[in-house]
Amino acid sequence: MQTLTIKLKPEQDAWLEKQAKALKRSKGGVVRDLIDQRQAGNHGSVGQALEDLCGSLQGTKDLSTRPLKGYGRS
Repeated sequence: MQTLTIKLKPEQDAWLEKQAKALKRSKGGVVRDLIDQRQAGNHGSVGQALEDLCGSLQGTKDLSTRPLKGYGRS
């Protein structure tokens, strides 16, 4: 295996560290997995891509129960 040294911004390093801990892998293992996924064309699901946004919005979880207050009424 080749060795690669990269410079990361503090927030990038924090993200990588968090991912490595969550996956119980090394930082290098996480980076290798990401490269493998890109090469395979597997970018994950939309849910995976947006998982950091889950729970960031307020309001009812079931929009079908929301009153429409004049919408579609004359």
